[in-house]
Amino acid sequence: MAKFNMKRSSMLLGAAVVMLSATAGYRDVTGQYMQNPAFLPGWQGALTDVNFGVGEVYNGAFNLYQVLPDMPAGEYTLTVNASYRCGTNEYAKENQAGNAELNTTFIYANGNKQVVKGLFEGREAAPNSLEEINAAFTAGDYLNTLTFNHEGGDLTVGICNTGCYNEEWAAFDNFKLVSGDKDYTELIKNADFAEGLDVKAACWNMVNSAGGEKTPDVNKGGGVYRKTNASPYNFGQQVELPAGTYRFSALTFQRYGGAGNYDGNIISCKGEWKLQEVEKSPKQWWDDKSYAEDDFVNNAYLYVSFEADKPTSLSTSIEMLEENVTVTRLKGNWEICNGDYAAMPENETRGTAEGTEIVPEYTVKNVVPGWCDSGMERESAAAFVADPEKWRQYVEFTLEEPAKVWIGLGKDENSPAQYWNPFADFKLEVLEGEGAVESINGVANGVVEYYNLQGVRVAQPENGIFIVREGNKVSKKVIR
Repeated sequence: MAKFNMKRSSMLLGAAVVMLSATAGYRDVTGQYMQNPAFLPGWQGALTDVNFGVGEVYNGAFNLYQVLPDMPAGEYTLTVNASYRCGTNEYAKENQAGNAELNTTFIYANGNKQVVKGLFEGREAAPNSLEEINAAFTAGDYLNTLTFNHEGGDLTVGICNTGCYNEEWAAFDNFKLVSGDKDYTELIKNADFAEGLDVKAACWNMVNSAGGEKTPDVNKGGGVYRKTNASPYNFGQQVELPAGTYRFSALTFQRYGGAGNYDGNIISCKGEWKLQEVEKSPKQWWDDKSYAEDDFVNNAYLYVSFEADKPTSLSTSIEMLEENVTVTRLKGNWEICNGDYAAMPENETRGTAEGTEIVPEYTVKNVVPGWCDSGMERESAAAFVADPEKWRQYVEFTLEEPAKVWIGLGKDENSPAQYWNPFADFKLEVLEGEGAVESINGVANGVVEYYNLQGVRVAQPENGIFIVREGNKVSKKVIR
């Protein structure tokens, strides 16, 4: 039987409660330890394509950024060649200029931002491809400038779109950062998008539980990746970390089955709402509270592995490796939205109690506009940008000493039918601050106690992962 471990590094150990001190907090160290977190060098978040040295996101919201650690205090200027179109060329040309509601893309630095120039701003004709927009950027067109004061410390720079209407398009290139006579542009990795999107990059291991390699789906609408109704998948990367307490996360959820409506009917492959030949709908999963943490058939997971090789089948890995893999089940959209279907993202046009709900064009932002053979990610992309903490899910772990670990996201089985798992913005954070991990009920200083991951005390620990309690500190340690 598989041994399951749910966020074990932050659970109770006997009477010792692991907690964060008031002075502790998490710091984003993704760029320091992960490679290609958005499947292209340097950048975090998500995008849909890079071509002709220009990044773009088509048909949806997105957030793309980098964290520059320990930047000195001072006045900075961030410049970016970027343009935005709020819908089709015809709609944008007629309606976008001077309308704040339709100019939803901006460059930013921490809490400071500047709206990106519209594609047709000050012109009758505009570029209509990445090749054409690259020529315009090279000529110096669409230059956006943001000047701001920075108090010192980590500085996040990026570009973001909260989302608008179908066929919207954002293109961007040439991030530059200066402060006085100092040019900090070289700190922005791949600032000119010379290196493009590559979901098969060597730093990512894509081998799944079936032994094949399955990559994330891109270009399905907005700055978000996804897997749906397909083969098992497992996207993992090995990172080398110093001792500390960490959490690996993503903006994500899993839908247990096909797109549904308020009644639990689900969409058929022919674009109509009816009950399918499936065990149960996503609504029934929610109504019955059918989520089992160790259901490796139906669940998707975030994971961390302390083994030398990446786990492919998570259930087999946990059983065979004696709990050297820690997993966190991805919650479903019905769970996160507490059963409110109207509040959750879908990847198909919506179904009402009466039937199909096709939203009239240019009336509601960030909705799937009509039928699509494999779904679109507009709604999930917009949800992730609008309320990231609502959708961010974590797996947590502690290293007593420096180690290499695998972190990733995976699903062992193609089940339930028509499942959907969008995800974006892989992030690795470390807990910082004095007394970051403390125990309320510790043991005497100098006395060390070891427990296995079920909380059972072990006199002589060998070959595995153990909870270590020393004085008023609790941590997790790999012993070999």
